[in-house]
Amino acid sequence: MKSLASITDKDIETIKMALNDSISDMNTELKQELSPEKKNSLVNFKAKYSRVFDKLKQSGSIYALTETELDIVAGGLNDAMELIEENLTDDLSEEESEEILAYKNDCQKLVDLLAL
Repeated sequence: MKSLASITDKDIETIKMALNDSISDMNTELKQELSPEKKNSLVNFKAKYSRVFDKLKQSGSIYALTETELDIVAGGLNDAMELIEENLTDDLSEEESEEILAYKNDCQKLVDLLAL
């Protein structure tokens, strides 16, 4: 059985990249016309993702996160995988596609690990 101890520095970088991608997507969405409820919800999610991202930047350790923050990490990884699916196009080179799919697989591996 895998545990949090199996999370490597590369995995932490993947998590930070996923959270950053999700935050960037939220920033784009916040520029659109949204209902006050949707806008408030997005602002709250962005703040949560940003806090966890900043905490990981400072400590670099998964053990610095609380259980709630680990749930936020899983959400950010899932969001990043959705973004990949939405933006994966046929006009990418084979190398670009392989790199993006490797990132998606890394995200999925971490989601599976966090679900244990």
